[in-house]
Order: sequence, then structure tokens, then C-alpha cells
Amino acid sequence: MMQPARLFVVATIALVTAASITASSSSAQNTNRRNHRNAIVASRPYVPVGMNTGVNRAPANPADVQAVTQAYRLLSQADHDYQGHRIKAMHHLHQAGRALGVSLKGDGKNKEQQATSDGQLQQAQTMLQEMSANNAGGARHLRAMKHVGSALTEIQTALTIK
Repeated sequence: MMQPARLFVVATIALVTAASITASSSSAQNTNRRNHRNAIVASRPYVPVGMNTGVNRAPANPADVQAVTQAYRLLSQADHDYQGHRIKAMHHLHQAGRALGVSLKGDGKNKEQQATSDGQLQQAQTMLQEMSANNAGGARHLRAMKHVGSALTEIQTALTIK
């Protein structure tokens, strides 16, 4: 009969060996999956980064792009006294811009009088309401309008805060 210490060492070596065999077979499977995935990606046609990959995508309506861009710019210049609703509206307009294929950026760090900010929010609201009434149609317009509607709700809430 084996001594308990020796039995422990032999059992440990057996477990480590079994674990390494199992680990090496699973890493081999991962390598095979990775190679298969890379082969699939390599077989795809080359498309430069930033290119529009959509097939037959209609361009965004220029009036929609202008309305969302100008409204976003107005909101970014307004004051921060709206309990976060101005920022939420900017986020929704950013999403609408993405749906239209436009990148909107701005940190909104400019400070001004409350009345000036209210005027800017009202001006942005008017632009977006005109865009809503436009009913340009198309998939891009519809995706953008979902976010524009949310932005209008946030602007309306922001204008009730003083």
C-alpha cells in the first residue's frame, strides 16, 4: 500500500495531466474556430473603412440633415439649467444624425443668460417641428424621426424648467 503523501502526489500529477490535456484540446478547438472565422472574413470583398456599406441606400434628405444639425448646434450653445433634459435632447438628436449619416458633436460648455437659452431651445423646437411636418418619407427619415420626437419631448420638458 502507498503512503498517503505519495498517494496525494500521484493523484495531483494525474489531475494536472488530465487538466492540461483537456485545456489543450479546448484551445485547439478555439484555434480552429478562430481560423475558420478569419477565413470567412478574408473571403469577403474589401471595403475601405468609412465607406457606406448599405446596398442602394437612398441619401438623407438635406432638409432633415440641416434641421437636425442646426437644432443640435443651438442646444449645444444653450445654458445647462434644464435638469438634464437639454443633454437628453442632444443625445436624441445625435442618434437622429447617425440615422441620417451625419456626425454631430459638441460639449455645450458655453454659458449665457437664461432667456437667451430659452430662445435657442424654442428655435430648435420650431426647426424640429417643421421637420416633423415635412413628412419627407424614406427609411432614414423615419428612423431619424423616432429620435427627433424624443428630442422634442425633452425640449418641451426643458422649457418648463426655470
